[in-house]
Amino acid sequence: MSRPSDDNGSGEKAQGASVGGASAGTSGSDCPATAYFGTQMTPRTAEQWLAFIGECLALSRQRQICACHNLHSLYLRHTVPDMATFYARSHDCYIDGMPIRLLCRLFGARWQNTPRFSLMDHFPQLLEHARRHQWRLFYLGSSPEVVASAQARIEHQYAGLDIRLHHGYFNDEAQIAAMINAQQPHLLMIGMGMPRQERWLLRNIDQLDFACVTQTGATLDYFTGAQARPPLWMSKAGLGWLYRLAHDPRRLWRRYLVEPWGLLRPTVTHWRRFAAQRNASDHRH
Repeated sequence: MSRPSDDNGSGEKAQGASVGGASAGTSGSDCPATAYFGTQMTPRTAEQWLAFIGECLALSRQRQICACHNLHSLYLRHTVPDMATFYARSHDCYIDGMPIRLLCRLFGARWQNTPRFSLMDHFPQLLEHARRHQWRLFYLGSSPEVVASAQARIEHQYAGLDIRLHHGYFNDEAQIAAMINAQQPHLLMIGMGMPRQERWLLRNIDQLDFACVTQTGATLDYFTGAQARPPLWMSKAGLGWLYRLAHDPRRLWRRYLVEPWGLLRPTVTHWRRFAAQRNASDHRH
C-alpha cells in the first residue's frame, strides 16, 4: 500500500492520555476501566483523531481498528460477545458522547474539558482532509439511494477525492472484500449499524487490505440529509440524542430510554473494583 502525504496538517497532537491500561500496580487486563470499556479510552478532538490516522499511515501500519464508544456501543459491549471481542482487538478508541466522558471521569480520568466528537458532525472535515492529503477511502454502509446521493455530492464538493462507496445491503462478502482490496483504502469506514458492522469486520479483517478502519454508523445518512442531523450546538451540549429520539422515536426509543438502565449493574460492579484498587494504592503510598 502506497503512503499518502506524511504531513497531517492538523496542527494538533495526535495522542492524549488514556483511561485504562496498566496503572497502580495492575496489568492492563486487571484494570477495571479497561475491563469496563473493553479497551483503553483515548479522548481526542476530531483534529487529533485525523492526526492519529495520519501517524498510522506514516508508520505503514495495517489493519488498525480505530474504534469509538457511545452509550449504545458500551451497552452492546456488555451484552453481545462479538462486540466485546471487537473492542478487545481495537488499537484506539475515542469518546463519542457526553455519557462516555462522564463515565471516564467516574473511572479516574482527570482531564480538563475532555475532548469528544461525533464523526457525523465532522464527516465533511474528514473528506476535505483526505482529499488534501491524498488518502484513499472506502465507505461501506447505508442504502443504495443514500450512497448514490452521497456519491453525487462528494463528486461535486470534493473533486479529486479518491473514495469508493458501496451500500450495506449485500450477500456476497467475498465480492465486497475484493472491492475493498482493489481500492486499498487508507481509511475504511463501516456504517451498517451495531453490531452488524463489527461482526462483519471480525469475519473479514484478515482478508482485507487497508490501513485503518473506523465505525461510522449512520454518518452517510446524516451527510445526505436522509436522517435529520442534530444542530451542532445540541451535539456539543450532549443533547443530540434527544433530537434524534424526537425525530425517530420508533427506532431509537429502546436505545435511549431502556439500554442505559442495562449498564447500571456492570457500571457499579467495575467501579467497585476500581475504588478498591485506588484505595489499596493510596494505602501503599
